Amino acid sequence: MDEPFFGSAVCDVTSGGHIQLPSGFGETIRLRSTDQKLFIGLHEEAQCLVAFDHLYAMQRTIEAEAGGRSDAHRLRRAYGFVETTLVAPDGMMAMPALMRERGHIGHSVLLVAAGQRFEIWDLVCVLKRGPSDLITLATHHLITHIGKEVLHVPVLSTAEPHAGIRHPDQSGVCLQSLSALRPRHDPIGRGAAGN
Repeated sequence: MDEPFFGSAVCDVTSGGHIQLPSGFGETIRLRSTDQKLFIGLHEEAQCLVAFDHLYAMQRTIEAEAGGRSDAHRLRRAYGFVETTLVAPDGMMAMPALMRERGHIGHSVLLVAAGQRFEIWDLVCVLKRGPSDLITLATHHLITHIGKEVLHVPVLSTAEPHAGIRHPDQSGVCLQSLSALRPRHDPIGRGAAGN
């Protein structure tokens, strides 16, 4: 089936490289791919990864042949730097180590639907130097996430935690510890001496 992906999400990445996909993405994968297999590869131009199924890969091949494009660099990027992964029935997807390294994927990602495929962006990279529309999208997801944590609504998956990842009982706001303040010994509200 030719069902497109819709939506976006911020997801945690476990130490083993697993991502709990949003339910909408998982449902689209079930509709598009009978074997639940995805390809993870490099984006043609952007500093992110793309995930797509066999049907999309075949369409790209036909379009490339019809267009007469035989740029070796583009073909290597589209077909050589690609790994396969299976999506579990619960929507858990393992990201291959080579692709995590090539995409500079850290502890959290921003998933963005792009029609017949979806993009996988490292969240820190997006927030530091990403396109403005993606910064806005990621910020929206983070604000929503923090709001739900404050209300004690579980937001992220119960996937295996790893070093540096926030726990569900933490707000997600980074705080810097301060040393204790010493009490003042001069009365507050008195003017300077001699007034």
